[in-house]
Amino acid sequence: MKIAIIFIGTSNYKKFFDGYYEGIMKNFLVDHQKHFFVFTDDVSDSTFDRENVTKTEIQHCKWPFITLLRFKFIRMIEKTLQEFDYIFFVDADLWCVNPVIDKEILTGKPLIGVQHPGFVGTIGTFETDTRSNANIFDDYYDVSKYRQGCLWGGKSDAFVSMIKELDEKIDDDLKSNIVTVWHDESHMNKYFLKHKEEVETLHPGFAQPQNNYELIRQNYPTKFVHLHKEMNEFPRFAGVR
Repeated sequence: MKIAIIFIGTSNYKKFFDGYYEGIMKNFLVDHQKHFFVFTDDVSDSTFDRENVTKTEIQHCKWPFITLLRFKFIRMIEKTLQEFDYIFFVDADLWCVNPVIDKEILTGKPLIGVQHPGFVGTIGTFETDTRSNANIFDDYYDVSKYRQGCLWGGKSDAFVSMIKELDEKIDDDLKSNIVTVWHDESHMNKYFLKHKEEVETLHPGFAQPQNNYELIRQNYPTKFVHLHKEMNEFPRFAGVR
């Protein structure tokens, strides 16, 4: 099959691409053809010059908009993405460190997410602002699973439908100056709640933090590692609402 991998790396996040690329090529669905779609503010960076990499230039945005607007960035190539069988978004600092085979991730369901390692067995931080399109109080939902925005994807038609809808809902929120508590992750989680039966939720070993979270490491095989980053070099978690 043809599999598309989405990498967004601007500012300091560009430096993660070497290890990101090598880990996915070595360990992730190795029996299939993979092509990387890189969104970056420096398309002249020779790190990205590889046969199976396509670059798209974007401007770097301050946090949280560099993450909140990721669906809009991806939509820049949505027609090209429709040529692939599966599409995966993987955070720049989430590296595949152990083999991932078909049966672990390609279960036939159209959408794929990963259980947030910080909310195993407890309710996650869903959006509760009723003004937002991402709020969870407009219906009755099963909130037993909270997915992390670091790794998600699915079959190409389902993936493209998802990014279209979420891009539009985020734009609608922003017109009213509403920024969700966890940005794109909040909108992704609302979408997965609405499409519960279509989502395969991977275990939290697919999002293992590099530091701490020993219980996750002990109870689930580590597949991807979320690299530790210093806050002053990689600002995040600020500027919400």
